[in-house]
Amino acid sequence: MYSYDTLDHESFENEAFYRKKGYFVQHIMIDKHYQGKRYGRLAFERMLMDIEAMPYGESEYIALFYHTDNIKAKTLYASFGFAETDIIQDNSVLAIKAL
Repeated sequence: MYSYDTLDHESFENEAFYRKKGYFVQHIMIDKHYQGKRYGRLAFERMLMDIEAMPYGESEYIALFYHTDNIKAKTLYASFGFAETDIIQDNSVLAIKAL
C-alpha cells in the first residue's frame, strides 16, 4: 500500500524533500507462510514499477519507514536504492529513494 501526498511532517523540515509531493510506501506485507520465498522482493519490485510510472502525479522521491532492528528490510530497501536518513520515529528509520 502506498500514497501520494506532500511530505510535510515537522520532522522533515531540514530535508530536501520537505513540502514536496512524494510517494510514501505505507505497508508491504507477506504472510509468514510465504516469507523467505522472494515474494516480498517481487511484490516490492512491482510496487516500485507502478510508483515510478507516477500514476498520481510527478515526484522526486519515494519514502518509507522500517524498524531500526530489521536488517532484512534494510538490506531489501537498500538493494532498490533507498538510503537511510537521520529521522527515526517510534523505533523506525525513514529511508528515501530519489526518482
